[in-house]
Amino acid sequence: MQKSRNQKILEQGLAVLLLAPVISVCDGTSSSAQAATGPTTIIFEQPQVSGIAGNFIVDHASPKGSFAMVLWQPNRFQANGQLVPTTWDAGAETGFTPSLVSGAQLGFQNRAGTSTAQMEGDTVGAYINSADLPQSSADQKMMITPQFIFPAGSQPMPFAHALGSLSGSMELQIPVAVGSDAYVVADLLFEDARGLRVSYGIEIFRNHERRAVSGSGYDAPSGSYMLNVPLVNNQQFVTAAATSTPTTGTPWSGWRLFEWSISEAQFVGALQHLAAQYPGKAISTDPAQYVLSEVHLNAEFHTKGQPAQLGWSMRGLTLWTTP
Repeated sequence: MQKSRNQKILEQGLAVLLLAPVISVCDGTSSSAQAATGPTTIIFEQPQVSGIAGNFIVDHASPKGSFAMVLWQPNRFQANGQLVPTTWDAGAETGFTPSLVSGAQLGFQNRAGTSTAQMEGDTVGAYINSADLPQSSADQKMMITPQFIFPAGSQPMPFAHALGSLSGSMELQIPVAVGSDAYVVADLLFEDARGLRVSYGIEIFRNHERRAVSGSGYDAPSGSYMLNVPLVNNQQFVTAAATSTPTTGTPWSGWRLFEWSISEAQFVGALQHLAAQYPGKAISTDPAQYVLSEVHLNAEFHTKGQPAQLGWSMRGLTLWTTP
C-alpha cells in the first residue's frame, strides 16, 4: 500500500478543516473523513506483524491492547489444544499467500485442507473447515477471528458528544463459503458502566443471502445484546460510504473496500430498538454511557449438522471517531 490508512484519513480530515470555511465538497463522494465537521481521531489501526508467532491465542479473549488472531475452540488433534505450523498453500482458500508461509501459518494439522490461521505484514486470514470438528449431527460453531480489546482506562467513548460519530473501514476478500450459515460481520462491542454489553455488527457477507434489514438477538455465552446491520444504502443504523462495497451473499476473490460510519443519532436509534426488543432488561439509551471495548471480525459458520467451510483474508482494518 502506498500510504497507510492512518495517513489517508488524517490528510482527508486536515483538508476538511482547512477548506471547509471557503468551499464545500462537490465531487459527489461521501466518505466519513470528507464529511467530518471536525478533526478525526484514529482509535485503532491494524498493525504490521512479522508473522503469526506470539500473535495467536486459543481462547475467547486476546490480551488487552494487543491485536491477535483468536481460535474459539481448542484443536482436537493436539492435547494442549494449540495449532501447529503448516506449510500448505492456504491462500488457495483465503486469497492471501504469505511470502514466508512457514512463519505465517498455523493449522489444526500439518496437511493440506486443514483449518488454518494466517498473519503476515498488514494482512490476516483464515480458512476453517468443519472436517476438523468432532463428528456430530448437531449444530457446531467454528471461528478464527482477528481481535483487539481496548485496555481499561483507554476505551474510546465515540458518542460522548452529540455530534460524535464512529467510522470504520477494511479491505476484505472471501473466496470460499460452504454451508447455509456462514457469514462475516465486523463486530463492535460496546459496554456501559454496569457491564451491559451491546454487540453492534456491520454485516459484510452471508452465504447465499443478501439481507436488507437489521436483525437483533441475545447471545447467552457472551452476555451480549446483538444488532446486526447490513451495509446497504438507506440503512437505519449505519451509513455506507459512497466508495464502499455493499453487503453480499456471493463469495469473491480480490480486495474490496468496505467502509461505514455510525452517527450519534443512529447509535441512539439502535439502542432504542434493542430496548424495545428486550423490555425490562434496562438497556440504557444514553449513548454517553457506552465505551467501545472491543473490535473483531466475526467470521464463522454454524454447521447445522452439515459440512461447512469459510475462507477469508483482511487488511487495513481502521476505526476512527469524529469530532
